[in-house]
Amino acid sequence: MRDLVFVHGWGFDASIWKDVCVHLPYENVHFIDLGFFGQASTDMPQNAIYVTHSMGLAWTLQHAKTIEGLISINGFTRFCACEDWVNGVAERMLTRMCRQFEKNPKAVWEEFMKNSGMCDPLLKENADTVALLKGLEDLKSWDVRQAYQALDIPKMALSSQNDLIVPEKLSKDSFEDNVIWYKEGTHLLPLNASQSVAQHILGFMDQFS
Repeated sequence: MRDLVFVHGWGFDASIWKDVCVHLPYENVHFIDLGFFGQASTDMPQNAIYVTHSMGLAWTLQHAKTIEGLISINGFTRFCACEDWVNGVAERMLTRMCRQFEKNPKAVWEEFMKNSGMCDPLLKENADTVALLKGLEDLKSWDVRQAYQALDIPKMALSSQNDLIVPEKLSKDSFEDNVIWYKEGTHLLPLNASQSVAQHILGFMDQFS
């Protein structure tokens, strides 16, 4: 059985996968932690199946040397808009978010989490604001559209029509017609639809048996 590697997105840590993994009968499971809260852990097994959330997709395509299969959940291949990417988020909005984060990281993180669909978010005391700010800066520049399209491997995308962080049009541009849509679930499908997400992962893994 191939290794299964989980990669979280901006503002989260590896604990976002806890409820999903309860429904997965695998032993060869690894968690990338980007160090937004505590020590980073970014060891990447070779020839693994990657399950990513939000920015985790772009991070994986920037760092993984070999990928056998790839699942995107609430993900995107480019976050910011540009001339040939009109449905991305306006770069000036992210620039403003970065400036505000430098002044008041707690307020920016908690507002992001509310928009993601989290009730009453509270920034942990061990938050690494330097790492979080760098993550926001990465979001402005990362563009993995060509890298994603060039991967000749099994791929799957799960997206929510109620995602305020990654709107439906951005998901469609990123993955075209190859999207499994959730009518509900917001930007937090690993938390709000954990059992269903796990079932999709299991179905995806069947092709590697």
